[in-house]
Amino acid sequence: MGRYVKTMDEIRRLSDKELAEEIEETYRRLFQLRLQHQTRQLQDTSQLEKVLRHLARLKTEQRARELARMSQ
Repeated sequence: MGRYVKTMDEIRRLSDKELAEEIEETYRRLFQLRLQHQTRQLQDTSQLEKVLRHLARLKTEQRARELARMSQ
């Protein structure tokens, strides 16, 4: 993953397309980390937790946008 969007403010500033791309990229990174972990190649296992939390933040914002569109 090239970059992590750190704060919710930065995540909120992403367009819908950028948000979807970031989620897809994060899923790829998570897959790579899980594979490395299973093959005992991952040195810093805290990366898994960080990526999972990042993904949760992204999906939370995506869902909030969906609900906002539905309520309009």
